[in-house]
Amino acid sequence: MSKTPWHYLWCFLLLGVALCESFTLVSKECWPLGHARHLAATEGDECEVVSLAFHHSAIRTRNITLAIQFYSLLGFEPSTKFRAGPARAAWLEPRHFQQQQQGRLELIEVPSYMLNEPEGTKRRAIDLMKQAELLGHNHLALDVTSSIQCLGLKSLQEWMNHLNQRSIAVFGKTLRIAVPPRQQLIGNTVYELAFLYDADGSLVELLHKQKELPQTISSGWDPLDGPTPTLEW
Repeated sequence: MSKTPWHYLWCFLLLGVALCESFTLVSKECWPLGHARHLAATEGDECEVVSLAFHHSAIRTRNITLAIQFYSLLGFEPSTKFRAGPARAAWLEPRHFQQQQQGRLELIEVPSYMLNEPEGTKRRAIDLMKQAELLGHNHLALDVTSSIQCLGLKSLQEWMNHLNQRSIAVFGKTLRIAVPPRQQLIGNTVYELAFLYDADGSLVELLHKQKELPQTISSGWDPLDGPTPTLEW
């Protein structure tokens, strides 16, 4: 029996369904990609999209050399240097192999002609500790728990003292502390945390995990929840 065009079309459709089922690309049905992502996000479908990976967080600096020096104290080193328009830029990655999947920092040097600095002055990042009403990206956070253990230290303050000594010995500069170490309970985990200013005044949080509590801890959100918000960004 001769095969009609409809026969070939039907085979093609069956092949498409089989491929979709085999590779579980986005959904059990071959919906358009955007629609399938929406379904995966809202319905918890077993064929959900692959999780997005954190790639980098970008920080603008007035002097990329000084910024690289500061972040080298925290274990980052340049992996790629490039141009971003008129600016010099670099990706920094953790120097230890086991940490390299944790993402990168991107440093972008604002050209001097754009800084427009009056003579004898240096531009700084906005001090977000003093302007808590500002929205948007607030700080970079680094977990230093493993480093504290590796050095045989007991507390975040000891670790920061060690870091400050290295900074003075290598670069002749002391650290600028935004918030000294203090304890905070987050979920059922007790942390020590502190904040530094980087070379331009951007905030860097340091976290030291101390212990986990066996009991369930209230979030404390309930009194602040208020009415259900409207569904828009």
